[in-house]
Amino acid sequence: MWPYLGQTTPSSVVVSWATDGSGAAEVRYSLDQSYGNVVLAASRIYAGDHWHSATIEGLAPGMTYRYKVFIDGDDLTPWSEVTFTTAPETPTSLFTFMALGDSRPSTAGSPPSQGALDVAAEMERHAFDLALHTGDIVNSGGICSGEDSAWSQYVRAYFDLYRDRISEIPFYPCLGNHELSGGGCGYQSYRDVYHLPQNAPSGAGEAYYAFDWGNAHFVALDTNQSYEVGSVQHDWLLADLQAASQPWRVVSFHHPAYSSGAHGSTPGVQAHLVPVFETYGVDVVFSGHDHHYERTCPVLNGACATIQEGGVVYYVTGGGGAPLHPVGTDWFTAYGDSLNHFLRVTVQECRLRMEAIGTDGAIFDTYEIDRCTTAGSTSRAASPGVLRSLLSMVTIP
Repeated sequence: MWPYLGQTTPSSVVVSWATDGSGAAEVRYSLDQSYGNVVLAASRIYAGDHWHSATIEGLAPGMTYRYKVFIDGDDLTPWSEVTFTTAPETPTSLFTFMALGDSRPSTAGSPPSQGALDVAAEMERHAFDLALHTGDIVNSGGICSGEDSAWSQYVRAYFDLYRDRISEIPFYPCLGNHELSGGGCGYQSYRDVYHLPQNAPSGAGEAYYAFDWGNAHFVALDTNQSYEVGSVQHDWLLADLQAASQPWRVVSFHHPAYSSGAHGSTPGVQAHLVPVFETYGVDVVFSGHDHHYERTCPVLNGACATIQEGGVVYYVTGGGGAPLHPVGTDWFTAYGDSLNHFLRVTVQECRLRMEAIGTDGAIFDTYEIDRCTTAGSTSRAASPGVLRSLLSMVTIP
């Protein structure tokens, strides 16, 4: 299996790959074409195959390195050149990330749908630095063995589907309900195939986590397990957002706070997580679960507000390839459509621009938060010492 990237920081990256046979595994890398640096990989057997993972440390921030993966001295890298780029130091003036969700096939044994293939193909045409996935990558991630095991599904629905991008760009997924369905090994399967930040409390593994990229702080939550006030995950989220210093704050998870689709809004998320987002200056939230596209108005205290008042914008981005659902409208709906898509988000020093892109490459919805003008700005509620000025909002049709 072709290599893929895991957690990427300004000074490190995790490179992983799988083979059907054993052997001494290593990554060779360099800034030039010498490949003079060597890191040995740890190997383990999962679902009958040999998985290899190497953590490369001591790297320079914001730099592009060439790399190759080897087994017993044989080069397994399928291209003449493959690269990874470390995360930038804070702050950085410009970077781009993608957000998408619900790319799963319709059954455990199915290949990716045409919609998923079209989304992946269109993403190939765009440059970006990292990607968020809001969950439901596979259909039944809890199947532990057999022809439709979680391993086989991840290979078909993730590693093969995005192989050209995940070899050079880190993807940061969330756990959807389908990652856990079909059996009792869903969490373990998910942890076995990904190499994500492990900064949640002991026992949480990679189920939820946070990381910084340039001037943005990202949080990925697991809405399949307890997130109520007083839960371990809720307490961790509070502490994480209180400590965050980046000016932009982005949260992703599977079950949407606000949706006018088939599953609808998630009352528990509204009751226990939305107040945290409003209090600690979260700018935008990405979810999936409903298979459509929807953007809300800036929401504050259960009503449409403005960015200046502290409203938070919520997206349902569930058009990654699973069977599409119809979308209605509700009091919070600013724009909705039922189509395969992904989001391209450009982060600048004082602007956050979000563009929804269909499989034909057309941008069908755009939204921008603009803090570049300081006159007349107001402050969003936050923890003591972490007040953040929120300025004008621009919406482009």
